[in-house]
Amino acid sequence: MTSLADRLAALRDAFDASFAAPALPCADEPARALAIRAGDRRLLARIDELAAVEPCRRIVPLAGGPPGLLGLAGLRGRLVAVYDLAALVGGRPRAGVADAAAGPAPRWLLVCAESPDVALAIDEIEGHASLPRADEAPRGRARDGEDERGEGAGDHVQEAVDVDGAPRGVLRVSAVAATVLRRAQRGAERPRGER
Repeated sequence: MTSLADRLAALRDAFDASFAAPALPCADEPARALAIRAGDRRLLARIDELAAVEPCRRIVPLAGGPPGLLGLAGLRGRLVAVYDLAALVGGRPRAGVADAAAGPAPRWLLVCAESPDVALAIDEIEGHASLPRADEAPRGRARDGEDERGEGAGDHVQEAVDVDGAPRGVLRVSAVAATVLRRAQRGAERPRGER
C-alpha cells in the first residue's frame, strides 16, 4: 500500500512541477516578432526579447543625458529610461519630447526583457510576423550606418526578413539595451565638468 501512496505522491509532485516550469518553445515553431516603425525605420522586434509593450504616456525630459535618451517614464510603479529607438538604429532621430518641431510623441514603449529599466520609444506597431528558425539561413543581411562612436545600427540590426514582399531588419533588443547601458555608464564615469 505504501508503494501506491508513494507513486501517487510522485505523480502529484510531477504534475505540480510541470506548471511551475517555463513553457519550452517547440523546435518547429517559428519565432514571433512585432513589426514596428521607429521614425523612418521599419523593423521587427522579437517578442521573446521584450518584457512588455506599453502605451507611451508622459516622458519627463532629462538634460545632458546620453545620445538618444528622451527622459524618464513611470511604468507600473517604477521609473524606466526611455530611449529613441530611431536615433539608436541610424534612423531619423526625434528632436525631443518637449519640442513641438520633433513631430508627434512616440506612441509605444518596448520594455527590454534583459534590462527592464530600459524602454525603447517607437512610433507604431504595424503588425506581427514569423521569423525563420535559427537553423534556417537568414534571407538577407541588413546594411546600416554607424554612429560617431562606432556603435552602429549594424550592431543592433544584423539580418533582414521579407515581410509582405519588403525586407525588414530584425532588431536585437538585447544589443540595443547593452549599448545604452554602456553609454550611460561611460557618462557616469566622466567628471561632472565634462558632462
